[in-house]
Amino acid sequence: MGEGKLRRCVLLVFLGCLVSGCAIGNTHRYDLGDATFELESDKTVAVTAVDVRPYVRSGEKTPDFVGLMRGGFGNPFDITTDSGRPLADDVTTSIVKSLKVSNVGALEVTVPPGADVAEARKTLLAADADRFAMLLVREWKSDTYFNTGLLYDLSLRVLQQDGTLIVEKTVSGDDNLGASGVPADARVNTEKAFRQKLEAVFGDPGVVSALQ
Repeated sequence: MGEGKLRRCVLLVFLGCLVSGCAIGNTHRYDLGDATFELESDKTVAVTAVDVRPYVRSGEKTPDFVGLMRGGFGNPFDITTDSGRPLADDVTTSIVKSLKVSNVGALEVTVPPGADVAEARKTLLAADADRFAMLLVREWKSDTYFNTGLLYDLSLRVLQQDGTLIVEKTVSGDDNLGASGVPADARVNTEKAFRQKLEAVFGDPGVVSALQ
C-alpha cells in the first residue's frame, strides 16, 4: 500500500472514530411542555402515557430509550431521555404542562414501567378528575445518520369518569425530519416533531369536544 493511500485510510478511520464518539451519550428532551393546545375547558383532566413499545416491554431496550444515533460507520448508539426518566413519564409531564398553559386543570398520573394498558387504565381512573386522557406510545424511535428518521405510533384515548371511551385519536408514520449534520440538529428536529404530534392528537376536533 502506498504512503498516500495509507494516509487516506488512517484519516478515514480517524474520522469514523471521531464521528462515532459524537454519537455516544446523546439525549433528547421530552418534558418541555411546549405544545400549543387550542382548548378551553373547566373540566379537570387526569393524564398518563403508557409505553407499550414491544422492545421496551421485552427488556431489549430500557424505558428511557428514544432512538438511535449512528457513528461514522453506521454503527448505532442508543439515545435516551435527557431527564433519565422513562419516556412515558416525560410524555405525561409534557402533556400536563401544555394543558396548564391552556388553563386546563391537569393532573399527572404516572404508571410503573412495564404496566400494561389495563393496569394503567385502572390507575388513571382512580384519580380525582372529570376526564381522563391516556396516551399509548406504541412506537417512538428516531434514527439519525446523515438524516433523521422518525418512526411513531401514538394513540390518545379520552375516557369518562366511569371509564367509558369517548374518543380515540391515533397518529402514526415514518417521517424524514431532514439532514442532521451534528447531534444537536437531530435533537432539535425530533423535539419539534414530538411537539407537533402532541398538537395533532390534542387538536383533533373529537378530542377537543371530549375534553370540554
